[in-house]
Amino acid sequence: MLINLNDIFETQKILDATIHKKHQVSYKKVFAELKLALLVELGELANEVRSFKFWSIKLASEKKIILEEYVDGIHFITSICIYLKVGSSLQIKLPRAATYTKKQITNTINKLFSLACNLTTKQKVKKYYEQYLSLAFMLGFNFEDIKHAYFRKNQINFQRQKESY
Repeated sequence: MLINLNDIFETQKILDATIHKKHQVSYKKVFAELKLALLVELGELANEVRSFKFWSIKLASEKKIILEEYVDGIHFITSICIYLKVGSSLQIKLPRAATYTKKQITNTINKLFSLACNLTTKQKVKKYYEQYLSLAFMLGFNFEDIKHAYFRKNQINFQRQKESY
C-alpha cells in the first residue's frame, strides 16, 4: 500500500522551522537528539502497549493513549526523514492478520529499537518509517487515525513552543 505523507511532512517542516529558529539549532546540530527522542518515544509507546510485560496481568492502555504515544514518534521520524531528504511517499506492507499476539508486537517494537540506532541513510530511514507505520496497523489503527492524532498533537506542540515548553 502506498502511503503519501506529504501533508504530515509539510506540517512537520513548519514546526521544525519554528523550533530551529527559537532554539537556534539545525537538523544537523540535533540529529543525535532526534534519534534519541525517537527511541524514548518508542519506549513510552511500548510501555503503554505493555506487550512485553509478561509479569503483569494489567491490560494495555486505552487506544487513545497508545495512539498519542505512537504519533509522538511520527514527529521525530518525520524530522529525521526531512533532514535526510527522504521522500514523503512510502510503500508499506499491510499486516496480514486481523489481530497480533503480544509476542509479535514485542518483536516488532524490538526490531524498531534496533533499527533506530542506525538511522544513517535514506534507505534505512525509509525502511524504519515503513515498519513504524506497519506497527500502527498491528496496533489496530488506520492511516486516518494516525493523521488525525498527528495533527492534533502538532497543534499541542506549536502551543508548547509559544509557551516556552
